Amino acid sequence: IYWLTPFEALEAVGIKPLLVNARQVKQLKGRKTDVADSIWLARVCQFGLCSPSHVPPKVFRELRSLNRHRRKLVSQRSSVRNRVQKVIDRSGVRVGGVLSDVFGTNGRRILDGLAQRVESEAIIASLSSHVSGKIPDLRAALGARLSSADSFILQSLLSEHDFVEKLVRKIDHELREGLSRWEKKLELLQTIPGIDQSSACAILTEIGPDIGAFPSAGHLASWSGVCSGNNESAGKRRSSRTPMGNKTLRNVLIECAHGAVRTKSSQFHSYCKGLAVRRGYKRAIVACAHKLLRIIYAVLRDMKPYYDRGADYEALMVARNAPRWIRMLKKHGLAFDPERGEVIDAVAI
Repeated sequence: IYWLTPFEALEAVGIKPLLVNARQVKQLKGRKTDVADSIWLARVCQFGLCSPSHVPPKVFRELRSLNRHRRKLVSQRSSVRNRVQKVIDRSGVRVGGVLSDVFGTNGRRILDGLAQRVESEAIIASLSSHVSGKIPDLRAALGARLSSADSFILQSLLSEHDFVEKLVRKIDHELREGLSRWEKKLELLQTIPGIDQSSACAILTEIGPDIGAFPSAGHLASWSGVCSGNNESAGKRRSSRTPMGNKTLRNVLIECAHGAVRTKSSQFHSYCKGLAVRRGYKRAIVACAHKLLRIIYAVLRDMKPYYDRGADYEALMVARNAPRWIRMLKKHGLAFDPERGEVIDAVAI
């Protein structure tokens, strides 16, 4: 973060600064000083021997800080919710096994009643008719009472949760106001499966307003850290783990990929299912995030909404690998009987 202040100072006086990754320039060998090193780095930049990093405009740098602060608050809110669940569970109040969302409307009424040490029947009477079928289970779950210490802890946790929730809503409002000029891009991003309004704001603040800053989708994927690694020497392929990149954008894309995979009508569902068979679910999710980012690049470049072509990647994988599977079955004296739907011994037949 130390580059921000001198970068903005040079930018304010009309000088166009370059932010260069230290990995691209070598250390000056031999006896050196900071002054000599600075002169050498200036010459490297002067002759165009290094490529500058992507730095969005100042407005987006400020929005990026807001978005990253929001993600920290959301993580803090999740931590508080887990601690609330732990407090009521250790007291014998198993509301989480009855209600799907403990922090929903009825769940919050129950939590407030437990924090105030209200009688269970009074808590049940305050609930809406949506949980009328769960009244017997709730009555059994609310049979235990919280101690005075647990009641105080629960009150403080709920107050902290409300405070963080209020901050998150306020930051969401600030982000929407700051991105109002780019509302069209936000709407286009939300046409992609797995991306909602908050994810679209996060993606746009990290990438910046001009997708043309990246020559291709591959450059954007490499900058984001979701592409596969490339490490080969003397014909030997080494680790292909993903490179270092924009951690915030990478995490947002992984979250969006989980949502896109669960959308059964999209191509991501079959793509992940077919890839997870041979590479595992985690690698398949990263591959879906990579594919998602390439689609984001195309949508923002062409300014057209996403259209799902509905490709069945599982069927494509079977069609590509079925001849090899059949050859291996025949090699080991086995065959597949389509009528019985199982592998049989061809030699015995």
